[in-house]
Amino acid sequence: MKVGVVSDSHGNLTALKKALDQMGAVDVIIHLGDYVEDALHLRTLTNIPIHILKGNMDRYSEDGSFFLVTTIGGFNFFATHGHHYGVKNSVEQVYHAGLKKNAQVILFGHTHKACVYDDGQILIMNPGSVGAPRMGDPESYGLITTTKDGDIKGKIFPLSD
Repeated sequence: MKVGVVSDSHGNLTALKKALDQMGAVDVIIHLGDYVEDALHLRTLTNIPIHILKGNMDRYSEDGSFFLVTTIGGFNFFATHGHHYGVKNSVEQVYHAGLKKNAQVILFGHTHKACVYDDGQILIMNPGSVGAPRMGDPESYGLITTTKDGDIKGKIFPLSD
């Protein structure tokens, strides 16, 4: 399976559409928050399932949820925007929250800084910001690929022109 991961689109629908196009065929998309409306817009562009999470900018939105626990491709996922877990300081809180939920994949956004860590037990990814990057970072998204033989890989991709 192939999972597209985006976060922090902040109303930049052009960049979000570009990320969708660059991902190619994916089985599911997870939008990690900050502009639920953008994730809802994605649903008008594709028929694949889209999980919508709320970020700190979405607290009054009736759509989306603050975290997601699900199984995709045989792996347990825990996803959140991250602002409730202090991710701007450390991944420790979100890591332990994922452990409590038996996650094998932990996804978060909020920092606008892309990263992927894989300790062989848990894959942690922040796809960066697809719509409002900071400090000269490119707009970016993540892809997670799972295989039937139990392999999982995560990679960050900058949006290309």
